[in-house]
Amino acid sequence: MSTNGNNTSTRQRIDGIGCAGLLFLLVLMIFVGLNLFGDLRAKSEEPARADGKARTLASIGAPADDAVEETARPEATATQTATSTATAVSTHPPLPTATEPPTSTPLPTATATAVAALPPTASPTATALPPLPTPQGVYSWTLQVPILMYHYISIPPEDADKYRVDLSVAPEEFRAQMAYLAANGFEPIDLYDLSLAITAKRELPPKPVIITLDDGYRDNYENAFPILQEFGFKATFFVVTEFIDRGFADYVTWEMVKEMAAAGMRIEPHSKTHPDLSGQERDFVIYQILGAQETLAAHIGYTPRYFCYPGGRYDEQTIEVLQELDFWGAVTTANGKWHGFNNRYEWPRLRMRWTTTLPVFADFVEPGAAVSGKLGQ
Repeated sequence: MSTNGNNTSTRQRIDGIGCAGLLFLLVLMIFVGLNLFGDLRAKSEEPARADGKARTLASIGAPADDAVEETARPEATATQTATSTATAVSTHPPLPTATEPPTSTPLPTATATAVAALPPTASPTATALPPLPTPQGVYSWTLQVPILMYHYISIPPEDADKYRVDLSVAPEEFRAQMAYLAANGFEPIDLYDLSLAITAKRELPPKPVIITLDDGYRDNYENAFPILQEFGFKATFFVVTEFIDRGFADYVTWEMVKEMAAAGMRIEPHSKTHPDLSGQERDFVIYQILGAQETLAAHIGYTPRYFCYPGGRYDEQTIEVLQELDFWGAVTTANGKWHGFNNRYEWPRLRMRWTTTLPVFADFVEPGAAVSGKLGQ
């Protein structure tokens, strides 16, 4: 009996444990089921909440989250592009524009800067320059060639100051001087001819002379140009390009420049606005020299290679800029006749004044050109 009683008690305990386990599993299953139901309901309601948020933002004029993100991207891209462009430009400082108004003349095309053969005198649009002259071997000749310097070819007005008077030569005096050159066997050449004679020993006429006129005054076209044509002479006109661009009444026009260039005259830069180039900022010097050169190239069909210092004022930096821009040389207001390769950026000239009489003129130009026997000066 005792044994049966113990077995009955054991079975009762097992049955109790089994019921408790089943009850625990049932509670666990109900809990898991409720959680799954809650998750499914939350997911089904999420689009509705998002749509409701968007409608709410729209009702107060605010963009939804996706719209904010999309509008932000282009702004960031634009900012990055602008910053990149500014950085690229800043590596090359801009030329001065505050004190120098831009010229209305277009920049020359690549065809305007072609370098090939000696230019014909008939058409400036078809001209090109000979190769850049370089010394042949170690030595280069120093030649004695008079370079005449003129300014106004007109009678000064009654109220003219002493500077205007000093810079003037009367048209009849200019004609007498040209007649003297013609009668005494002088043949006008240009600065390109002189450079090639110095560096390449190109032969010159027995009595060469170079005629230059500074500033581009209108009387150069009205008075000097017809006299030069009368004698079959060529000359070099150094012009201030922006004075022409602005249409100043006392200066030549671009139509006059083109006509003279087509007739065989050389037109070379005398800066943009005729400033003192000594002691200036480098960018300003580049602006004055390169700007004038490019403007002229656009009008005459080739890149001019000679420069005339405004007022005869310059410094070492001015010469360095000319060298970097491949100018062949430059003329000064200093007095002298000797010209060589080493002083090609400081070639002297002979100033013609109101008081220059014909006998004085004759002394200036004689004895013509001669090889000095000095090398490399």
